[in-house]
Amino acid sequence: MPERIWEGVPLPVQPPVQQQIKGWFDAVLALGLKVKDRETRCHNLRVARLCVHIGRQLSMSAYELRVLARAGLMHDIGKLGIPDAVLGKHSALDESEWNLIRTHPEMGLTLLDRAGQSSRETLAVLYHHERLDGSGYPYGLQAEAIPLEARIVAVADTYDALTSDRPYRKACSQAEARRVLTEEAGLRLDARAVSALLKSLDNNTPTFEVGPRTALAF
Repeated sequence: MPERIWEGVPLPVQPPVQQQIKGWFDAVLALGLKVKDRETRCHNLRVARLCVHIGRQLSMSAYELRVLARAGLMHDIGKLGIPDAVLGKHSALDESEWNLIRTHPEMGLTLLDRAGQSSRETLAVLYHHERLDGSGYPYGLQAEAIPLEARIVAVADTYDALTSDRPYRKACSQAEARRVLTEEAGLRLDARAVSALLKSLDNNTPTFEVGPRTALAF
């Protein structure tokens, strides 16, 4: 099946489906919301692409890859409700600021529900900070209780966060990021998704640099 490109995310889809994906994204933007800056948009695109690479390594279907792409693009939509002063803080967050950050998955669900979206993508948005050992948020779900799409977004989001600058720290090297993912595999992150991402990187899959790498994922 020929590969199509939408918003920079390579997907094995036909034009009508491509239009459906764009319509899904536009439905959110129609709420009057805007991505706060180019760095945020670039982060979302990179996560979407990494999700698709993971899905391909797992032999997921074209439909499942489309779900992953949409989930990756929208995973941090809830941060539109977080003040810039918190997202861009150049020092460690205090407890109240962390508590505010931890509300963004549920904010994302609310925004997507308003856009008329209720699907596997919205569950990935809601649960992408859950961890296998129950240490994640917002609900402390464990293991298989976390949808596969959310587990894949978690791996992609973690890798991009590690390899991107944050306001209060510099990016890790790719080697260090791989080490962290390997240590977390099976404990906090899905082992199959981690293995799939590392295999994709080993195969020299393009990482699709699209701009500044200032990570906004928490």
